[in-house]
Amino acid sequence: MIDLFNPKDDIAVVVKEVPKTCTRKTVVGDYIRYHYNGTFQDGSGFDTSYQRNSTYNTYIGMGYVIQGMDKALQGLCIGEKRRVILPPHMAYGEKGTGDIIPGSAVLVFDIHVIDFHNPKDLIEIKVTSKPKKCNLTSEVDDLIQYRYNCSLMDGTLLYSSDHYEKAPITTLGANKVIEGLDEGLRGMCVGEKRVVIVPPHLGHGENGAKGVPSSAVLHFELELLDLQKGVPDGYMFVWLGDSPDPLFPAMDLNKDLSVPLEEFTAFINIQVAEGTGRLRPGMDADGIIKDMFNNQDRNRDGKIVAEELKLKVEEDSDKARHEELTHVLSMY
Repeated sequence: MIDLFNPKDDIAVVVKEVPKTCTRKTVVGDYIRYHYNGTFQDGSGFDTSYQRNSTYNTYIGMGYVIQGMDKALQGLCIGEKRRVILPPHMAYGEKGTGDIIPGSAVLVFDIHVIDFHNPKDLIEIKVTSKPKKCNLTSEVDDLIQYRYNCSLMDGTLLYSSDHYEKAPITTLGANKVIEGLDEGLRGMCVGEKRVVIVPPHLGHGENGAKGVPSSAVLHFELELLDLQKGVPDGYMFVWLGDSPDPLFPAMDLNKDLSVPLEEFTAFINIQVAEGTGRLRPGMDADGIIKDMFNNQDRNRDGKIVAEELKLKVEEDSDKARHEELTHVLSMY
């Protein structure tokens, strides 16, 4: 086999396919995942990523691959296909490598870019549909239900909520989903749809996950189906303004100077109904209220009296236990 080249040759590029939309091109420092077929000038193959059913992944322009490939990987779009021809002085040189690449071989690579990202990337959000009226938006601690499709950047579907009987429910900011998805679900109205692009360091990382390749950029199509405003982590109930002051007379609905569980339950439910307080969503309300009651019923006699809400320095000189009721009601 005789290869034809000039020692002054640069790489040669033949663009075969470019996506209609290309908002960003690869630059030095990006991390790219691509498939390739490697052949000699006579068309005989020496390597292919397709046979391994795995992309080749590398940083661009940082010397992790041969010089010609490092250069050829710059200025590419996601989904682009191109042929690059590398002269030997920008490939494996006069010595070649092992038994695979002979010395002074010209190499031809057909490349297909699957995705790329930069380690400094944040998530990308594109709102595709939004209701005209949007009074509430999702935020940390909210309980939400949402629909999703998750794909690779080449369109390969990985998983979808449509594959399950019920759309998922999660609490935002509770580390229940990958970080990038959690961020992408914030600030949404019920009925809103958006596309969220999640780089791997905010997704499944270098190790990937079941069905998700390592270092994959993920494409999410999201729709918010339901939203219940939440409470801070660790709390079961919060006041949405100032709590009644003094508190006990407000709790003592029948003014008999004691508050049993039934009366305490009625008091809390009134606050929720009137929008002055909020219970943690997604949990049994009666169970939460019972736990709150038990925490205040210090002598376990089945009722709360005014003295049990007073500050007892002898119990805790630094922090009164009843503080949770006068500021935010919380158990656990």
